[in-house]
Amino acid sequence: MTRFLHLADIHLGRQQYGVSQRTVDAKLSFQYALSQVSAKDADAVLLPGDLFDSQDVRPETLASVEEVLANVKVPVIVSPGNHDQNMSRRRNLTWLQYLNNKGLITLLSANFEGDRASFAPTDVDSPRNGGGGYVDLETDEGTVRVFGVQYRGAYMEQQIPAVVDGIEAVNASEGEPAATVVLAHFGVDDAVPDLGATVSVASLTPLMDAVDYVALGHIHKRYEVENVYNPGSLEAFSVQEGRWDDAHGYYVVDASDWSAEHRVSKRRPYVTIEFDVSGYRTFDDLRAAFEGEIRDEQDMVERVCSNAEFQSGDGSRRDPIVNLRLTGTLLLDHAAFDIDALRDAAGEMLDALYVQPTDNTERKAVQELLGDIDREEAFAADGTVNTDALQERVFTTLAEESRYSAAADDVAATLDELEGLVTEDDAGVGETASYLRERRRELFPDGVGEDEIGDSGEAAAAEGGEAE
Repeated sequence: MTRFLHLADIHLGRQQYGVSQRTVDAKLSFQYALSQVSAKDADAVLLPGDLFDSQDVRPETLASVEEVLANVKVPVIVSPGNHDQNMSRRRNLTWLQYLNNKGLITLLSANFEGDRASFAPTDVDSPRNGGGGYVDLETDEGTVRVFGVQYRGAYMEQQIPAVVDGIEAVNASEGEPAATVVLAHFGVDDAVPDLGATVSVASLTPLMDAVDYVALGHIHKRYEVENVYNPGSLEAFSVQEGRWDDAHGYYVVDASDWSAEHRVSKRRPYVTIEFDVSGYRTFDDLRAAFEGEIRDEQDMVERVCSNAEFQSGDGSRRDPIVNLRLTGTLLLDHAAFDIDALRDAAGEMLDALYVQPTDNTERKAVQELLGDIDREEAFAADGTVNTDALQERVFTTLAEESRYSAAADDVAATLDELEGLVTEDDAGVGETASYLRERRRELFPDGVGEDEIGDSGEAAAAEGGEAE
């Protein structure tokens, strides 16, 4: 039986939150996944992009990946992701090419010229002499031809027909293989909307019809569409990703029927703890209640950390990353609200690797100022104040409570435009004064109320010496 391991988005070298242990975590999750080559008797590893987190690789990261790859006894076939390369700043030699030249990976990339895509052959036994666009693997199922397509960003959708033509041209010239696989780095919009995907299922259909297995990377969340498989990243690299259940791992691919079984990866656990700050008038009272809440959550955190996928290779506990969500109405002054102290307390009590606080609290003064503004308008999705709505409310209130209330909406719009002139256009005093004079004349040609200077000539003189 012929099997492949399909993994992606390793991001070696990423130092999340500035914590050095997170770079070690990426290596360990990669090392564990590759250890399944022997356990699953795999014939090759498919890795469609983002082996590295950056094209600027630290020496220690390069040394560690060379060490890990040297122990893999089957071909590791890689196509470049967006983190492995920079589309706008090409280099003659990337670190993926360096690993290819050392015989540690087989690097595959298409050659794009205009509206055409072509694939040069490479030799899996001598990748340093190839570095082409496809490689033939001789397996129990016959020849499996693997093509690689590098990250193409927004161009990918329109270039899919060219990729299909290029694959078909190779198969027509070199003979039809028993099966065809393509590695690529992009997302499928219909499958994972709002996650930065670039290709629709409709656009992808010609490629799905042309090959037996589409091995994707790029989106860190697992998904499947017919014969298209995306395993998700091995590690979770954000609080949002940490909430996704069974979304991170790799596939064990059976080449007899091109089915794929997803396995969760070994990784660092994330937990989310929410605390409502409402009702506390001193920080000491708030902190005491907060520490009580953390004690109540300790058992939950330990249950999460005891899950097999979150434990180290030797079965020991891996300290969690904690997302601390602070919600509710804050009665304290902003200066008295010591988030760092809460973060430190949570980290110590939960034996956390890192605590990431998210301040979704609402200040009482802001609530009162917002008044009856609709909540969805007043606050963004992450709980922060919508400053545009707040600004509009302030300007409208100023206009309504001034002698210009007869045209409150127009005056509020004028204040908003004036704010833009100052903050965005860097307008000077003379320009802003001129704008205000012009708008005042447009809105109040006959003056404003009883306090307005009656004679237009005197009004003009008071505003800058120009007679109307």
